[in-house]
Amino acid sequence: MLEVIFELLFEFCGELFLQLVAELFGGAFKAGWYKIRGRDRELAPVHETSWSVVTGIAAGVGTLLVVPHLAIRVEWLQVMNLLLAPVAAGLLVERVRAWRESRKEFSPAVFAYAAVFGLAFALTRWLFGRGGPIN
Repeated sequence: MLEVIFELLFEFCGELFLQLVAELFGGAFKAGWYKIRGRDRELAPVHETSWSVVTGIAAGVGTLLVVPHLAIRVEWLQVMNLLLAPVAAGLLVERVRAWRESRKEFSPAVFAYAAVFGLAFALTRWLFGRGGPIN
């Protein structure tokens, strides 16, 4: 029983880790894009949301090329991961960004954009990592 719990925890953490690494690369890509384009202000909310969805899908496809199968094999746990991982990633990204910016208040916008990215990422991996159209 304990072995099963550790396996599930490891699998969930593995998927969450992939998501956080992809979020980090997405943020670095966005910063580079801003620098190339000479932008010094944030995007409008609709553009920021679109950016989160597109980069989440791209990161999901990219990780499928490296890690083609889902770490979680039980279907109901895959669905739980699909629901919980974006929320966990959104909270972690928001808190790390708050720490980097030396602020204490919670930013719903940062959380939402990170969670949207995470949902697009997790949904892409869930749809295609289970033996979907890419395989």
